[in-house]
Amino acid sequence: MILRPRSYFGWGPSGADYANPRSGLVVHYNGPATDLDGHDECVAYWKRIRSDHINGNGWADVGYCVDEETEILTAAGWRTFRQIEPGDPVLTLDHETGMSEWQPLLAVNVFPAMPRELVLMEGSGHSSLTTPNHRWPVERFYRKTGTERRHEADGTGAATGAAPLSVQGRERRWATTGTLTYRDRVPLAAPRADLPTEQKWSDALVELVAWFWTEGHIEPQSGSREASTGVTIYQPLVRNPADTDRIRAALHVLFGPPSDRFPRTGSGTDGAPRWREAHNRHSAEFHLSVDAGRVLLEHAPGRVPSHAFLLSLTKAQLELFIAVSLLGGGHNHRTNDSRALSRKDRSAAEAFQFAATVAGYATSLRRRPPTASTAYDMWKVELRRKSYFAPKPAAAAPRSAFSIGTRTYAGHIWCPTTPNATWLARRKGTVYFTGNSFSACRHGEVFTGRGLNRYQAAQGTTSGNANWYSVTLMLGGSERPTDEQVRGVRDLRAYLMDRGVAGAVRGHRDFIATECPGDVLYALVENGGFRGEGDGSVGGGEDPGEPGGDGIPAWPGVYLSQPPVRESDAARTWQRRMRDRGWTIVADGRYGPDSERVCRAFQAEKGLAVDGVVGPETWRAAWTAPVT
Repeated sequence: MILRPRSYFGWGPSGADYANPRSGLVVHYNGPATDLDGHDECVAYWKRIRSDHINGNGWADVGYCVDEETEILTAAGWRTFRQIEPGDPVLTLDHETGMSEWQPLLAVNVFPAMPRELVLMEGSGHSSLTTPNHRWPVERFYRKTGTERRHEADGTGAATGAAPLSVQGRERRWATTGTLTYRDRVPLAAPRADLPTEQKWSDALVELVAWFWTEGHIEPQSGSREASTGVTIYQPLVRNPADTDRIRAALHVLFGPPSDRFPRTGSGTDGAPRWREAHNRHSAEFHLSVDAGRVLLEHAPGRVPSHAFLLSLTKAQLELFIAVSLLGGGHNHRTNDSRALSRKDRSAAEAFQFAATVAGYATSLRRRPPTASTAYDMWKVELRRKSYFAPKPAAAAPRSAFSIGTRTYAGHIWCPTTPNATWLARRKGTVYFTGNSFSACRHGEVFTGRGLNRYQAAQGTTSGNANWYSVTLMLGGSERPTDEQVRGVRDLRAYLMDRGVAGAVRGHRDFIATECPGDVLYALVENGGFRGEGDGSVGGGEDPGEPGGDGIPAWPGVYLSQPPVRESDAARTWQRRMRDRGWTIVADGRYGPDSERVCRAFQAEKGLAVDGVVGPETWRAAWTAPVT
């Protein structure tokens, strides 16, 4: 799912007249079979037919990019677009459920550096620099009065009297930077759907790692060039007696009773983790032997908690880690009832922000310059009270420091492609979920034609070109579309609907006498396939419940793989078959992680290619392979 704007092909803005189509989307094909294979062939083909299908016809421009300063959260921390590659786990948002989850990065889409007009939304709580068409998952406020709107005989509105409020709430919608409304709020955080449920470490270890990275110190090792693993945790006795008791109790659980002294082993070790307590004026000092210190340093090397350790914690343990870290190095922020923690070491502050983010907190990271009492920079992580931000109301507030405006930007713009079409972004320390790309090419790429708000030339009539957008699939009349092409049309339709365009889908033949878009594509127009209706099969495939000549349900013509776009009869048929064969699987019609797990195990058992995708061979084997 990669967008290729006109600039990708070396073209400037379209010279077509302005128009504002609102009726829907018209599907076309390219006439003779294209027989396109590699992506280079698709690009060459698009350039070759420019005079007809691009200058003459073409699709809506669905730009979706951000600037170079915007980062993405990976399982290894925050990264720029230059530091990521397909396959990296990134945090995404399931906009249907409101839950976040790790998903593999599918593509990194980077577009050339050149002057562009972007939209800057910036203030203390949010910073983004995006193209106007950049997509956002939003929660939109609605309310219904329960009073039907009536009209007089002449078409004017009829008085209905007072309309009492009956229903109100928020619904999840998609918007673009340019179409955000005062009722839209952007999610800053979301609870995780894929947190570990079984403990890998004891709570005592989790608590001690939190005390160690905030209040600890790595002891120098004399007479050796090796790094020391002996550590000390400090805590004020008088000011925080309860915290001192907590550290003492956790050490006792993890390492046993305290020792009076550590045995002399020179630079070696006797292999036994020990700890002892000493008092220095008003402070308690908890000294850990090199073997005990090594346990903590394994999970927080250099007193920086590792991402692997944080990702292994359950929800309760993440809350424990965050709470203890705030006890050790945090402070309350009285102005907005949030909690914060400041560190001199940026990498340590980044690790704490990572922990809070994956736990579902809205966070920000800011540099605090030196002050009269602190001679060096500090990095402040704030756990924000609200998990959403409403840009339009914030910009309209009296004396607001937040603003929305355009800015000329000459750098690269980029966007990731993910299965959920979302990702967690950070810019200037502010964090938020945002959206990404669409697809239409057989290889999952969108090729821009005339673009939005341009008069079309594909429908053959003046009203058709002024009122309808057009989408051309790179296919001949006898060729079948790929899954990506059909989903691309569906996504394009949804995108246009968010901009006020009706959801109708027509074929070229509905406007003039022509064979276009061919029987295969026109069947999808008629049966709702391009609208996401029916069982979701691609290219008008056979009904999976209709048996073939051998009594085996025909393969539906669509590869079942993650992520599921919606429920489908094809997925449900296969799930039921696998359940009948003895596999533990829910026949819910959504091909999710459990379905992929069963598929991989089945493929391995039957000697098939193990890819977790139900294609023709795996589908047929579900009915023909012997049950073992």
